[in-house]
Amino acid sequence: MSADPFQVQFHPKLGVVIYDPVAQMGLAKEQMRLFKLGSMSATTFLRSIVSKDIVQCPDAQGTENAAGVDSYRIARGGRRKPYCEHCRRHFGSVDFAVCSDCITIRCTCGTCSCVKSSRRRKAA
Repeated sequence: MSADPFQVQFHPKLGVVIYDPVAQMGLAKEQMRLFKLGSMSATTFLRSIVSKDIVQCPDAQGTENAAGVDSYRIARGGRRKPYCEHCRRHFGSVDFAVCSDCITIRCTCGTCSCVKSSRRRKAA
């Protein structure tokens, strides 16, 4: 996992999390967005509160969550566009989840690759 541009870490209350520099776009310096493998979703936190408890992910935890990390890696690498095709928000600027059905990023508006293209908003 060392070749990945993101870091797999452990937080005592959040569990195994992924810190991805790309997901930090649009956040104030005092905030950070972490992807929680337990819920397969990203959430924004205050950096001063969360970062002090983050440690390197233990090998046992990393092995247990390898499938979740792989799903995140696939979703992150599979984005054809850096924004939601429905609401036009940039994925780096919103909290998001990974769809368990199509393994793509699901925007906060609920859109992912499972949604048919006919329901997507047309470009202006």
